[in-house]
Amino acid sequence: MTPRKISIVTETYVPDVNGVAISLRHLIDALVRQGVAIQLIRTRPRSAWTPVVEEIGCPGITIPMYPELQMGLPSRRRIEAAWDSFKPDLVYLATEGLLGNSGLKVAMRRKIPVLSAFHTNFHRYSSYYGLGWIKTLTLSWLRRFHNRTGGTLVPSDEIADLLQQEAFERVQVLPHGVDCDLFSPQKRSETLRESWGVTPDQQVLLYVGRIAAEKNIPLAIAAYEKARAANSELKFVLVGDGPLRDSLEKEHPEIEFAGVQTGETLSQYFASADAFVFPSVTETFGLVTLEAMASALPVVAFDMAAAHKFVESGSEGVVAEVDNDDAFIEALESLLSSDISQLGRQARIKAESLSWDAVATQFISIIEDELERRGQASSSTLRTLV
Repeated sequence: MTPRKISIVTETYVPDVNGVAISLRHLIDALVRQGVAIQLIRTRPRSAWTPVVEEIGCPGITIPMYPELQMGLPSRRRIEAAWDSFKPDLVYLATEGLLGNSGLKVAMRRKIPVLSAFHTNFHRYSSYYGLGWIKTLTLSWLRRFHNRTGGTLVPSDEIADLLQQEAFERVQVLPHGVDCDLFSPQKRSETLRESWGVTPDQQVLLYVGRIAAEKNIPLAIAAYEKARAANSELKFVLVGDGPLRDSLEKEHPEIEFAGVQTGETLSQYFASADAFVFPSVTETFGLVTLEAMASALPVVAFDMAAAHKFVESGSEGVVAEVDNDDAFIEALESLLSSDISQLGRQARIKAESLSWDAVATQFISIIEDELERRGQASSSTLRTLV
């Protein structure tokens, strides 16, 4: 049986450290395990990286305000050459930049079925950088881009509803999964906790993500300070980097700023904390929420994205009304007055049902439906494999 051949076009991928890159890596790994042949067309990595599937590197430029990310440049000829050789059954556009747009144009010209992904809450991001005036223009571009594909995949019901209200067509939900072998309470490290200056009995709050305005970090710090007034031994560890790190680190010497962590080291940071604090209101999903839950950390977050779908107050953590800062602060106070260990165990149980293999199976089903819609289904279907 000939496996399906999927070409994925993206402007971010590992070794980049962000939710889109990491979730795409997990999805690709799961698809390969299920017999899908993958070709990856991406911006060239700027640090050492050993590919695990066929990769075609394309030029990119640094994105303002996001120096760790690149915007892919138009690469029609590279894409045409790649597809001449690979002959994909379907193209998956994981990002909507210039590189993705090149992929869309070539696929349309060659009549190759296309699916796209929507990962960024542009309407919320713009307000944090004083760019609210571009919201309408950005949405217009995104709507035109995605509506020319066979379907747009989003990670949550909330984003699906938002896009449908903005006249995006053929929107489907494909949630993220989590690696429960990598992220596990078994990775807890007392040596790491000692480096934070805490004893085995002290409670540690953890944030993982970009240290930037759109992540709402000052609210997390305000919630921590309120909780610390009642428990002076409470510790807060922030993992990540970004434009606010230097100033916040100077203002708050009592907080541990750990920088960017990945892989096994990141899993130790998760497992060595006691609760996860995530104040962002710009997420389309928030993969770190599931990574925290897999690590047996109860979650404090706004009632949106992954937290809305997977965290029930009093069960896997505490969720707060969206955009209500006082409610978020109260949510942390409520969590800390609860049995954190029990909530963490329940969070782990919930995470164990959210595997990337299950996500890949759903993705394959969406692919087959699109190929059938386009009249290109064949006897080489993968449905018998999953």
